[in-house]
Amino acid sequence: MAWILRSLMCVVLLLAPIQHADASGDTVRTHTLVLILRGEVAAAGDYYLLATGASQLPKWFTALQRAFDTASRAPNACQSTANAIAEGFRQLGQSPQLIRISSTAGDMLSWRGRQLVSDNNFHVAVRNDGRIFDAFTGAVGMTWAEYQAAMTYLGSLQYTVLP
Repeated sequence: MAWILRSLMCVVLLLAPIQHADASGDTVRTHTLVLILRGEVAAAGDYYLLATGASQLPKWFTALQRAFDTASRAPNACQSTANAIAEGFRQLGQSPQLIRISSTAGDMLSWRGRQLVSDNNFHVAVRNDGRIFDAFTGAVGMTWAEYQAAMTYLGSLQYTVLP
């Protein structure tokens, strides 16, 4: 039953007019990005397969999907997760930046005080189009203010763009 609903959703998405197009007119890439940024990562994968006629998703896409899975919310997984998110955004025509997140006091960073993010004051996320993305934010991302409110830390939270 769930696959029928997903299939119908994909048909609707294929028939829906695409209102955003990048300079090259690559509407498949743009529409896929819009779906991801709405948090509809599975639907974006289905759409991508249908729109391109591919038999399987490219590795960068499956890595992007896994990056937003709850399994990626583990200490020391942040760098590979951020790399996968950044590469996914690059493949979709964006210009993401890897950022190092740390606090000015203490080594512990946790998500909403419930899940350990870092015990060494080192976390890597992605900044793209004014939003922060990591395994904790999901595909919708957060503004920097929202991210600061969700992260538990000592002192103040800061980020540095990585080269």
